[in-house]
Amino acid sequence: MEHDAPGSVFLIEAGLVKVYVTAGNGKELILGIYGRGELLCELSAMDHAPRSASGKGRTNGTVTEIPGVEFRAFIGRHPAAMQHVLRTVQNRLHRADRERLSYLSDGVRVRVIRTLLDWADHFGRESTGGTEVSGFSRRDLAQSVAASEKTVDDVLTALTTEGAMATDKKWFLLRDVDGLRKSTCADS
Repeated sequence: MEHDAPGSVFLIEAGLVKVYVTAGNGKELILGIYGRGELLCELSAMDHAPRSASGKGRTNGTVTEIPGVEFRAFIGRHPAAMQHVLRTVQNRLHRADRERLSYLSDGVRVRVIRTLLDWADHFGRESTGGTEVSGFSRRDLAQSVAASEKTVDDVLTALTTEGAMATDKKWFLLRDVDGLRKSTCADS
């Protein structure tokens, strides 16, 4: 959990984990949804600093716990593993930078579409009507784009009315992925 003492590293073997931070008022901001092959808590284990975020399983899955001392010894003996960890951290930092810039330069509609497209790319399933993304709630979406649930709901209603998507409980159908991608360039 966020602010806990450093300890183990976790390797996601199966399933999805939501990583988030919590504001003083109790609201959560989702930093990312991670899946198979992703490491969690690696920075905390490497620099002995308190954990910077919390994680919670989003789906049934399996994680392997690697004690911090063993993780540090392993990456010390295997420079390629350290390079992998550094690439992972670098990718997360670049993503965080893009998201922060998006909060400044893009409206909620663009942030919602980009997040749905990201989820579709990583967790989506092709169907006859488009790309299905399931297991994520509207609240998850709002917490991922740093907007109120009402504002996100208004965006989803508009996109549904336009025929770009359909929604249901913890389910999104992106009918025209290419059109949605193009709209994020035009709307930003």
